[in-house]
Amino acid sequence: MSFDYRDDDDDYRDDDYDREDDTFKRDNGYEEREPETGEDAGPGDKKDFDDDFFKDEDFEFTDYSGEDAEDTGYRSRKIREKRKRRKLIYTSFAILLIIVLVAAGIVFGYRWVKNRFFSTAEIAEEERISVPESLELDQDLNIVLAGSGEDLLEPEVNSIIFTSYYSAGNETRSLCLPVKTLMDVPGIGAELIGRSVEIGGMDLLGLTLENGLGMDMQIDGYIMMDVAGIVNKLGGIELQVDQAYVINNYTDSTTFNLEPGPNLLDGSQVLNILKYFSGIERDIPLKDIKMQKKVMDAIIDRIAGEDEESLTGNLNQVRDLIDSDLSLEELLKLVSTFAGIPPEKNMAYTLEASSTELEGEGIVYLPDVAGLSDLFSKEEDVREEVVEAERTVDVVILNGVGTPGIAAELSDTLGEQVFESGKKKFSILEVGNADNFNYASTQIIVYSSGESAVMNSANELKEILGAGDITTGEDEIASSDIVIILGADYNPGTAAETEPLEVSGIIDVAVLNGVGVAGIAKSTSEELEEHFNADRKIIEIVKVWDADNYNYTQTEIIIYSDEAGMEAFAQQIKDMMGAGVIKKSDNNIYNEDITVIIGSDYTSQ
Repeated sequence: MSFDYRDDDDDYRDDDYDREDDTFKRDNGYEEREPETGEDAGPGDKKDFDDDFFKDEDFEFTDYSGEDAEDTGYRSRKIREKRKRRKLIYTSFAILLIIVLVAAGIVFGYRWVKNRFFSTAEIAEEERISVPESLELDQDLNIVLAGSGEDLLEPEVNSIIFTSYYSAGNETRSLCLPVKTLMDVPGIGAELIGRSVEIGGMDLLGLTLENGLGMDMQIDGYIMMDVAGIVNKLGGIELQVDQAYVINNYTDSTTFNLEPGPNLLDGSQVLNILKYFSGIERDIPLKDIKMQKKVMDAIIDRIAGEDEESLTGNLNQVRDLIDSDLSLEELLKLVSTFAGIPPEKNMAYTLEASSTELEGEGIVYLPDVAGLSDLFSKEEDVREEVVEAERTVDVVILNGVGTPGIAAELSDTLGEQVFESGKKKFSILEVGNADNFNYASTQIIVYSSGESAVMNSANELKEILGAGDITTGEDEIASSDIVIILGADYNPGTAAETEPLEVSGIIDVAVLNGVGVAGIAKSTSEELEEHFNADRKIIEIVKVWDADNYNYTQTEIIIYSDEAGMEAFAQQIKDMMGAGVIKKSDNNIYNEDITVIIGSDYTSQ
């Protein structure tokens, strides 16, 4: 039994489908037409209809406005995706803007709230310095002040000053030390004191000075300053100097000038000045290191300001640029007190030292601490004795006999008299004629007889003159401490004469060039040998070399031996050279008896 499924199928297709198709056409209001003629399609076209079930017209959307159109159309999906992307961009931008505004609001709002509601209490407790009831130091104090570069943790120290404050007399005595002074550093051995700070900080420097200065004193504190930082923070300082200087700029190898009078300086200039006067320059006399004290005083004065308010404000600005073991209250008192000390009670000295050369270090200094314990003693009578002993006395010299030139000659002689420290004994204020030339005896009139130093000087003048009567002139007004009126009893040659004394053995002499003139030390040593060894050998030239610098204006004849007659022999050297001053020292590093340092007073003859 077989079935002809095609006939059945044809019947289905011809009958059922046509009916359904006609129904579909009627329901949708159109008739199927020929694509090009517009006529009704005939039965022969059914195959074409079947093959072209999906036609181009089926994809022509004419008017869809229902809700389903958005959910089902391809175009609608594209629109939705585009809208989503646009919405995402707008949302991201808005979120970013909100974050920026919130961050700014947090920062500025917090500052406003903090300053508005909490700033007063926090500054009072943490930022501002509590001012003590009194800004005066009420106790003696030994302190070390140092100046350095900006790095206080690994400092390059360019100034070291030991200062003692005496509360009873409201005075300070300061000792300026070359940073290249060689001392025994505890735990290290022989080392430069400036380098001790790099090794162990200011505490180690304090211990070094306690042991090395021989004063049996305890150092109570230290202050180390970032000098350039402090000066710049405060807008500069004013430094008063008495003479012109050309200062090296160590950052770029240039120079700048200090002029006599006030100089307005910035931090870099101040740092270079301290370094220039730190002892590293061969042509700077050791005594000029006292310039460091002037600079430190100027910085302290600038911090102190004009009143208590400016002091606290200035110290608050620079306290992060200061390393000190003193409290802020102690710093306030120290700055306020030091700034108010009168000049005559603010005394500065330079450490006595001799220079030598060390391989790899260049010039270094060997300290002479003899006499420091007396100079810095807290015993009032001892301190006064030391200070009075080196008082320069003002003198007026008048010619009372009419002999031409005798007053001027005496002035030259007295001008050469110096203390062991090199300080002048006499300052000649005037040389002239007396009211008449009939003075039979020399008069030494003292106008400051209440001072023991002046009376001691009057007695010394009488010995130098070999004549004279000492009187007082308390009821008269005079601009000087002593007035000398030369009389007929004065012999002009007496002051220059030296009692010849014999010395035993051969005298060892070192000759140093203190002016920089090539060959001057060698030629002078030959002249000395020729003069003193003419009959027999008296001197031995043990060293011919350069001095520590070339700025010696006076020839120095330094005696190291206490042997009898040595001072008289030094005077003979002075007479032979026709220049110089005689000094004594215990710091004998070359083991000679006498050192002659040639100055410009000898070369200018």
